[in-house]
Amino acid sequence: MTIRFYFDENMRRVVAKGLIQRGFEVTMGVDVGMRQKDDDMEHLPYATEHGMVLVAFDRPFAGRTMSKTDHAGLVCIDDKLAEDIGSIIRVLVEFAETHTITDVQGKVFWLK
Repeated sequence: MTIRFYFDENMRRVVAKGLIQRGFEVTMGVDVGMRQKDDDMEHLPYATEHGMVLVAFDRPFAGRTMSKTDHAGLVCIDDKLAEDIGSIIRVLVEFAETHTITDVQGKVFWLK
């Protein structure tokens, strides 16, 4: 099954647009009423309920999530890429092209 992405509120819309233009499904947390919500208690369960991989920059959150397996997957993007839109799109496209939703369930991935 194809990877579908869920972006927490810190991910930029231009990244979502770039992925959508390449044929990927992306849901922005801010578009589904998830502004200023907690990653652990609200974003991750929402993404999991909808079968989407959560994408975030929040390293402490990703670290906490490593001990959990009841989620659809989490991708933590390295802070060094925060302003490099092209690189974020590239690493997410590569990730989606080399993984399935089944492969990533309950796992945390660190992308640079």
